[in-house]
Amino acid sequence: MQILPDREQGKPLAIGLVLVLLILVYLLGFHWFIMRHVDLSNEISDLQDQIARFKGVAEERGPLEAELESLRLMRSDSALFLPQSSFSAAAAGMNRRLRDIISSEAEFEEFCTVSSTQNRPAQDDERFEPVTVNVRMECPLPDLVRVLYELENGIPLVFINELTVNQRATPGRRTRGVTPGVLDVRFDMVGYLPEHRGR
Repeated sequence: MQILPDREQGKPLAIGLVLVLLILVYLLGFHWFIMRHVDLSNEISDLQDQIARFKGVAEERGPLEAELESLRLMRSDSALFLPQSSFSAAAAGMNRRLRDIISSEAEFEEFCTVSSTQNRPAQDDERFEPVTVNVRMECPLPDLVRVLYELENGIPLVFINELTVNQRATPGRRTRGVTPGVLDVRFDMVGYLPEHRGR
């Protein structure tokens, strides 16, 4: 009985066994290592693609921030104008704003009253249409100062022009132990519409 192969067949068999052994050694010792490096290479490639995209976005950041700031300024500028769409509506809004400020700021609200208002349309066409309201009111000096301050420091912008202050001939009634000196006041409230519109 022959256990070992013939010399002529032994060489190919030995080569085959060596190949099988090498394959086993590769699978057991090196395959995971090589596959790990393939995965890492793919991850590196993906990260490089992401970095390239991020660099592209970063390069666009400057112009985008400038555009955003420009839009913010435009929005801020538009808030300075009266929000109404017509002269009459804007004048009514300014009158309402004056009365609201008197209600919230005047200590002696019963002595700080609007006697009359008159809308005065602009005579000339302008890019930004002015809305002017002539106001006559009576008010103690401390309350008047607060009311005018709030009018001129609010948003949208309202300017006080042609301010005339006269002392009333008759003193005010006493209230809470105090007699406020009531003044006769006349002035123009002026605001602006964003662009010239039909009245």
